[in-house]
Amino acid sequence: MKKFSLWSVLLVLVLFVSACGGGGSSETGGDGISEDGILTIGETGLYSTKGGDFEVTINSVKKEAGGDGETALRGTYVVANVTITSRASESTNLEKVLPFKIFVDDIVNWNSVTAGKEFSFGKQISGEIAGGDSITGELIFDARESETYKILLGGKAEPNKLEWS
Repeated sequence: MKKFSLWSVLLVLVLFVSACGGGGSSETGGDGISEDGILTIGETGLYSTKGGDFEVTINSVKKEAGGDGETALRGTYVVANVTITSRASESTNLEKVLPFKIFVDDIVNWNSVTAGKEFSFGKQISGEIAGGDSITGELIFDARESETYKILLGGKAEPNKLEWS
């Protein structure tokens, strides 16, 4: 009975801290765009690269089983609808500057879906984005089944990284 009580208290504590926004820091500029940190779905982060700066918003996330003949190798497709706005002065290839990764249970699960690949539920975002333009599309990950996922832009050790849980 004591084990059950301890687990119940820990679960309530974790839910409370999550609800209060604990667990990470975020530097937000005057325009409401986070420059680094842990974000929630719908929040915009600024990602800086050698090719320029990009505002990135994950608008929504869902799981898909796939249609006829579309089978996820790892169990499910995680589909994130994302809007990317370029602050760069020149056109940039999205795949070369935005290294999105998905973590399942804190273990990296590399995006195994090819840029531009089409599915019954969406198409993997790809291609060029001109300076000042915005593009909205799908980030599609082939991932293991889990209740929670973290989508990371940048490396865990990089100074500029954005993470959506």
